[in-house]
Amino acid sequence: MLINIRKLAAVDMVLHGARLIVTEFAFGATVSLALGLILTCSAFSSPMLIAWEAILGLWVVGIGVNYLPLLTYSVLIARAGTVKKEGQPELGRVKRYNIQQIMVFVPLMVGVLALLQECRRSHG
Repeated sequence: MLINIRKLAAVDMVLHGARLIVTEFAFGATVSLALGLILTCSAFSSPMLIAWEAILGLWVVGIGVNYLPLLTYSVLIARAGTVKKEGQPELGRVKRYNIQQIMVFVPLMVGVLALLQECRRSHG
C-alpha cells in the first residue's frame, strides 16, 4: 500500500514540531503555486510558446498542489491537538515515510492520493 498522506503529515509534525511543519507546507504550497503559475503564464504569453518553461511551470504547479493536502492535514492535526496520537504510532515506519516523501516531486500524486484516501475513508 502506498503511504497514508495524513500520517505522513503527522509523522513530520512529531519529528520536527507542528509549527515548523505547518510553516514548511504553507511555504511549499504558496511558493510552488506562485512560481509555477508565473512560469506557465510567461511561457504561454510569449509570442512563441516556450515549451521548457511551460513544462517546468506546470510541474512546479503540480508540486504546489501536492503540498495542499499536507498543509490541510497538518493544520487539522495541530488544531485538534492530536500530533502525538496520530504520529507517534508511525515512528517505527519513519524510514518508509522518509523514502516515500519523494512523491511530493511527482506532480499531483500526493493530491490525488489524498483525495482517494479521503473518499475511501468516507465511504468505508
